[in-house]
Amino acid sequence: MKIEKLFPLGGPVPEEDIVDRENFLNSLTTRLLGGQSITLAGPRRIGKTSLALEVLRRLKKEGCYTAFVDLFRISDRRGFALSLIDACLENRTGITKTASELIKNIKNIAGSASLALKLRDLEIDFRLLERDRDEDRLLDYALDLPDVLAGKEKKQMVVVFDEFQEASRIAGREIYKKMRAHFQMHQNVSYLFLGSKEDLMKNIFATSKQAFYRFALTLPIPPIPEDAWTEYIAGKFDSAGFGIDEDSIREIVKLTGGHPQDTMIVCSEVYHSLLETFEKKLSLETVRIGYERALHALSPLFDRIIDEINENPHSARVLKRIARRERVYSRKERPNNIKRAIDFLMAKGIIEKSGRGVYKFTEPMLQEYILRQLS
Repeated sequence: MKIEKLFPLGGPVPEEDIVDRENFLNSLTTRLLGGQSITLAGPRRIGKTSLALEVLRRLKKEGCYTAFVDLFRISDRRGFALSLIDACLENRTGITKTASELIKNIKNIAGSASLALKLRDLEIDFRLLERDRDEDRLLDYALDLPDVLAGKEKKQMVVVFDEFQEASRIAGREIYKKMRAHFQMHQNVSYLFLGSKEDLMKNIFATSKQAFYRFALTLPIPPIPEDAWTEYIAGKFDSAGFGIDEDSIREIVKLTGGHPQDTMIVCSEVYHSLLETFEKKLSLETVRIGYERALHALSPLFDRIIDEINENPHSARVLKRIARRERVYSRKERPNNIKRAIDFLMAKGIIEKSGRGVYKFTEPMLQEYILRQLS
């Protein structure tokens, strides 16, 4: 029996599973196409990468060259340079690892004759790609390649850097000055910078002493309305032949708070519960079962978050108060300590301000998990 994968899990989602982002996607696409650089910051697992990949798909349809570089997966300067070179050259060669192919054939240039022909006007020193060569020259070449390639092809180029705050880990804090020095001279390239550590991204782009100050426009990622979620979820279950119960669908959105990945996980567990019990219609009971299973699946992730917070006693105490919906400030603690704890939790993307002196979890399932540990 073939089981359909109804809800996407574990990575970027396809276009048809991006819920109620059309206006935002259009805005991103138009701005980048017009040469404006953008930064998007927010906690992991809220859909930034899915949005970026969909924007790149649309830009390709408009005739743009595109490149996507995930800095989280890169460990050193050379890896950074080669990843950017590969992402750029794929537009021309159709090969995801062009640099690797060139390196393999350096000693047998006939084997890479077709590649060399396609790249002849880009003035690549193939020997520079080898290990133990001048990393600074290689990085300088990589950082300018997007604009060089775009200029040669008379196209607009859009480059996405995912987890941009990781650049300093890879190449030291001076990398931002080097990148800005190159990027500010580019005439045919716009950049989309994604980051999961909002405090670091804010420091990079909104602090006057930083190299990237005012280089890119920061846009907030809009929340997904409840009605959009219910319409999407109802359509998914209906397409799989299950009867729809509106109260049950709204309960899913209420329990997850519309958090993109958590909502998908709960829906997926509800779906598998229906398959396992041979039920044909959603119910509040199947939602409860799916929710409990999803909470269990998320527990390793939540445990890591809690362990990190517990390293800061003030933050741990404040978070427990917010989870219980108690007053955040306590007469037993200094206000400055509480303020720092709140700033820390907000920078981590765990809480957000919902009113004067009032905060809420960005991920309601994490709040529920903490409450169960406290009980």
